[in-house]
Amino acid sequence: MTDPLDLPALTAIGWNRHCAAALAVLTPFQGRPARVIEQHRAHLLVHDGQAGLKAKTLTALFDRLKATGDGLAVGDWVLVHEAGGSLYIHDQLPRASLLLRSRGDNGVQRIAANVDTALLVMALDNDYSPNRLERYLLMVRAANVAPLIVLTKPDRATALAAQRAGIAALAGPDTPLFVLDARDAGCTASLAPWLAAGQTLVLLGSSGVGKSTLVNTLMKDNAQATGATRAYDDRGRHTTTARSLRTLPQGACLIDTPGVRELKLGGEEDVTADAFEDIAALAQRCKFRDCQHQREPGCAVVAGLPPERLANYRKLKDELAATQQKRQLAPTPAPTRRSKKR
Repeated sequence: MTDPLDLPALTAIGWNRHCAAALAVLTPFQGRPARVIEQHRAHLLVHDGQAGLKAKTLTALFDRLKATGDGLAVGDWVLVHEAGGSLYIHDQLPRASLLLRSRGDNGVQRIAANVDTALLVMALDNDYSPNRLERYLLMVRAANVAPLIVLTKPDRATALAAQRAGIAALAGPDTPLFVLDARDAGCTASLAPWLAAGQTLVLLGSSGVGKSTLVNTLMKDNAQATGATRAYDDRGRHTTTARSLRTLPQGACLIDTPGVRELKLGGEEDVTADAFEDIAALAQRCKFRDCQHQREPGCAVVAGLPPERLANYRKLKDELAATQQKRQLAPTPAPTRRSKKR
């Protein structure tokens, strides 16, 4: 039996036009829509617009996703139904986006699903690393997610104007860039265009850059515990230990994520298209059409780029090629039978 949709309640947890279209693909559907807001070892926490509820994934859905190397992620929209006093997830709605990164075992980690905007947070202290930010830009653009850069701790910057200009040049004119004190209530006004109902954002960045503080500022409370920053290296304690989705007073949904020390490419990125548009433009002027931008005569890329940027391009391109090769050689996972209710 199809449950009627409570659209106002669903909009409060990020329901939008894409969700309605995704649900139409499954029509007629059974149960009711809900959104995954937390992942735990033995269960998922979903929200149906009214309350957060524990839910288990039916074996049939688990096996179907695993057979393609997939699984549920925070931000996913699913269909749930009750049976025997428990709540079960029996289907997944098609996604609008999925953020991925590689794991050490050549698998992938699903960071967040159905995200509209990624807030890439980087501090202007010892955390400042344009090369790392470039990796984040690659990841989010490959997932068709719009990046928004937030530079925090401006009081600790050693060359604020130059650092801001460098990041603006790296990200390109179409990427919004803000320099904010995460403790300042004015952050809400600055980010207001991205905080409306039906929008979903994800916070990404290293530990200690002020992500949890920014969450508290946007939530207007201390919903997220924060740790003291060590004076000698500007690194905060790990205060976010798991991905979770929460609703903001302004109406948007925000997925907070643990700090990432090393971001490995997920394998779906296009290095030239997603982060190095300047190389693509210069390559049009290379003498040889198949120029690899190494030692070929007449290479406009080598002549027109700083050596350190070209070195980072080559490093990311080689890493991406290696990741894709490992993924192709990895065996297809076999279905796993579990004792969960069918």
